[in-house]
Amino acid sequence: MLGDCYSSRFFRDIKNTKVRSALERIADETQEDLECFYHILKDFGCNIIRPKLDTNDSIMNYTDHDGNLKSIPRGPLQPRDAQVVIGNSLLYVGDDHPSITNKLDEYDKNYKNIKTPIPKKNYLDYMGDGAPDWPSYDELVNRFFNNEPLSNDININRELLEISAKEVQKKRHTFPVAAPSITVVGKDIYIDIPMDMPEILLNHCIKKFNTEYADFRVNNLRHGGHSDGCFHTIKPGAILSLQEIQTYEDTFPGWDVCYLPDQSWDKVKPFVELKNEGKWWVPGEENNPAFTHFVETWLQDWVGYVQETVFDVNVLVLDEHHVCVSQPDNEIVNTFLKKHNMEPVYVPWRHRYFWDGGLHCITLDLKRQGTQQDYFPNRNNPIIDKGFNYA
Repeated sequence: MLGDCYSSRFFRDIKNTKVRSALERIADETQEDLECFYHILKDFGCNIIRPKLDTNDSIMNYTDHDGNLKSIPRGPLQPRDAQVVIGNSLLYVGDDHPSITNKLDEYDKNYKNIKTPIPKKNYLDYMGDGAPDWPSYDELVNRFFNNEPLSNDININRELLEISAKEVQKKRHTFPVAAPSITVVGKDIYIDIPMDMPEILLNHCIKKFNTEYADFRVNNLRHGGHSDGCFHTIKPGAILSLQEIQTYEDTFPGWDVCYLPDQSWDKVKPFVELKNEGKWWVPGEENNPAFTHFVETWLQDWVGYVQETVFDVNVLVLDEHHVCVSQPDNEIVNTFLKKHNMEPVYVPWRHRYFWDGGLHCITLDLKRQGTQQDYFPNRNNPIIDKGFNYA
């Protein structure tokens, strides 16, 4: 699957020309880059599916009765953010644009579904923090996982509690870890557990994952970020990585690691005057305060915090000899690829600093040729790598 984004027509009803023209340019140039990527994938023999957007949709469809904008859903650009392929099944791990899930439903319905406990934020929205007679969050988690009644001795507030649970279950949340934080390499699954996840929730999640994927080894990482922006196994024995993320001595013993400095942002930082604290950047719009205000006010879910992202790690491997990169002039990466008999395939991705997603994020490989390998057949127990921050 290759993602998609709103076309420039989506922004046609914005009256402020400085805002509209900036968004139209981002949309048009993103569509051009996606089209280029599509043809590169086709040239390498990939079969490609795409989410379908309503071409008549407009940003004005997301206004209230007074004409004020509401939350504008992010487009289906990054299918990797809420889906992950493990073995022969596709796992939903969160809500996503419906056009992605609709297209995946057409492709194959062989999905696993792992229930998640009620998120604390949702729980507190309904219950109020510390309200009398309400079960604690940890107690609610236990009841949820053990299929016990969510409320036993609650009368007047029982209905609200059940509504809260049902609303969460309606969503496609299936695992409280982002899909890009789950990496599958052979028979090993590496899960980057959020640093602030409560211990009780962590234990339940690992137990549930071990049950659903008993044929795999489930390893625990603690990076604090999306794994595909932290490290990428480009072929057996070779890894692109940020500095000081994993020690790799236990997780990938003996593998050759290419450590990349945090250089992507430094390449552009001297040339821009940032008005958004380094969250995102669009070339040519540094001095467009109307556009900056619009994005910061209405499109917060569209952008990320790219100052913490190194896009040289977020690559897409096509086969044992070719890997798609969005920056062709990184000599550290190119030298490492040549060392391992791989060639970079340049894919223009001009607005990665706006979308905060690289080539790996905007694709989702559903089916590959070959068979599953066990790269660590002597590994008897799962690995726990707490990284440099916890060493």
